Amino acid sequence: MQLTISISEIIPREKTAKLLAGIKELFSKEGVSCEIEKKIAQRDPWDDLNIEDISVDAGVEDFAENHDHYLYGTAKRS
Repeated sequence: MQLTISISEIIPREKTAKLLAGIKELFSKEGVSCEIEKKIAQRDPWDDLNIEDISVDAGVEDFAENHDHYLYGTAKRS
């Protein structure tokens, strides 16, 4: 059996170490051998996305209101 636990990076390392020690102790008391493997998850690039870096000024004042007109050629709303 394999048990996977994902722990947030927000939790301090000291608390994480304490938590893992408690889990190992719990298994030990039950007579179950366990191996704890720590893996550091890679950050998701979408978490660091800055809209200001990728936005483009199209020079169109009413784009939000009339985006269908500019994208698909429908009649303007205003």
